[in-house]
Amino acid sequence: MSGGFLVLLLAMFGFMYFLLIRPQRQQQRKHADLLSSLKPGDEVVTAGGIYGEVVQIDAERVMLEIDEDVRIAVARRAIASVVPPEELDRLESGEESETIDAEAAEPHAADEPQTAEERDAARN
Repeated sequence: MSGGFLVLLLAMFGFMYFLLIRPQRQQQRKHADLLSSLKPGDEVVTAGGIYGEVVQIDAERVMLEIDEDVRIAVARRAIASVVPPEELDRLESGEESETIDAEAAEPHAADEPQTAEERDAARN
């Protein structure tokens, strides 16, 4: 009976390894490779959603230029991804990825909140 339990336990560990641990390690390795390949001139996105160009790198921090003469220092591990050139061209051209219909583009005021009595009266 205990031999079957040991086999089941090993099978569960193997399943968990291939389902959870291995993919997470691959993702960490990929992110570490991305961080080690950063160089000045790369366009990146931080984990907080800030787009910027790498202008300086040291062991722990990356200096990003987010606008002309506006630079910020972020932790190196806060870099989420490098922006592909085609995405950068689309962003710089101001091209929208989704079309917005005219109704949704115009703002409108929200209705005044109603009391419970007013809602009941409107239903009847």
